Amino acid sequence: MATSLSPHQTTQGRLAGHSIAWVLGGLLVTVSAQAQILDAITGHANDIKARFAKNTFINGVTLKQGDIDTTAKGQDPIHNSSGTWSLIRVGKDLYLQSAANFKSSPGPDYHVYISKSAAIKDNPEFDAQQIEVSRLLKPNGAAYYKLTTTDADEVKSVLIWCKQFKEYIGSADLIESK
Repeated sequence: MATSLSPHQTTQGRLAGHSIAWVLGGLLVTVSAQAQILDAITGHANDIKARFAKNTFINGVTLKQGDIDTTAKGQDPIHNSSGTWSLIRVGKDLYLQSAANFKSSPGPDYHVYISKSAAIKDNPEFDAQQIEVSRLLKPNGAAYYKLTTTDADEVKSVLIWCKQFKEYIGSADLIESK
């Protein structure tokens, strides 16, 4: 025997279904937001820990060097860096080296990129020409990063970028050393 629902009961059922979907959707958004917040907190904790790590240097021939452009449009009181970066050859391998004077603002997910183009100066300029090297190992002080390329002509600039929040932190054009 088929049960017939009144128009009032049918509307209540549809509204109840939408309320459940909205509440579940709200919970999913909340869970997603909580995950992003947890990632940011974990990233900041790792950033603080890395600030106390020892400076590390690699010995080789300095091919190029440049200073972070502290006047770049993308630099602001929350997202910034300063200091010197070098391109160093050791045998056939290339490395990026941050100097002991390198400093960056605290951040949860900073990464180092290289480009065969001039250094970008702000968020909208970030594009596929930026090649990711590694997570930033030391947010203040010296660290080195092995590059996958062995061609120094492919490395004209370095960029520090917050991957999680897509924020410019700093960049430097690398100029051939004399």
